[in-house]
Amino acid sequence: MHQSQGIPSAGLAVVSCVLFIYDYTLTFAKEIDLFWLQPRRTWGSAFFIANRYIGLFGRIPEFLGIFFGGLDSPVCSGLLLSNRVISAVLQLIGGVIMIARVYAFYNKDRRVLSLLLVVAVVCIGLGCWAFSYRTVLSTSESTAAAQGTYAGCHELMTSAEASHWAAAWGGQLVFDALVFIFTLRKLMSVYSLGKRSFMALSLRDGALYFAVMTAANVANIVTYLVMTNPYERSMLAPPTNMLCAVLISRLMLNLRGLEHELSYTDEIWSIAPMQRSINSGF
Repeated sequence: MHQSQGIPSAGLAVVSCVLFIYDYTLTFAKEIDLFWLQPRRTWGSAFFIANRYIGLFGRIPEFLGIFFGGLDSPVCSGLLLSNRVISAVLQLIGGVIMIARVYAFYNKDRRVLSLLLVVAVVCIGLGCWAFSYRTVLSTSESTAAAQGTYAGCHELMTSAEASHWAAAWGGQLVFDALVFIFTLRKLMSVYSLGKRSFMALSLRDGALYFAVMTAANVANIVTYLVMTNPYERSMLAPPTNMLCAVLISRLMLNLRGLEHELSYTDEIWSIAPMQRSINSGF
């Protein structure tokens, strides 16, 4: 009889949940000041709130699966499906926010918008393709899965399914890289930045966000492709989604804070009208 044991995905999921909640408590006061107490309600605010609280309450099924589920539990399939749907919604919200920012940065250039939308549609198609693909375990995979009895709900994924999900995350990587290139190009065109350092501006404009997300996506894709245990192939997906939601929230909080800061000074830097353009409904 196999002894019940944990796997790395459970530990990573717990750590990501705790860090998400910790970051939420750190930024809650800023959220109240910059969003809830402002008289103006915009689409930008709505997407921020959606990203923030879908990400927060989306941790509930993840926690339930870790501590109260089991591989043979009838609730596991529902919890795992909930996690996938929540992850897809968060990725979609993040994509809309990033497209809107770049569109505003480039003075609503329709060519930029069209390119980003085409890449986004391809990414959505890859995600649907991976979501709908199902296959059976090979003999070696069945042997690896049967070597232990794991506590909690964990996603069982074949190598073929993992390849499909790696392709889907690869599409997300291409999208992030494209937005990063557009953002970096715009930053490099601003040669007179006053007292603000390049690092501070990168944080404000999201360049560091894309650098971090690129690293996370690469690690996630590699894990899908190289892990041999069917229960461990998707172990970096929840932390990657959590990181995306946290950084999107931080990005919008920083931009909203910068807009308020600049509204009290005579020197108005170009990102202020860009942010007002985003906040006024993309």
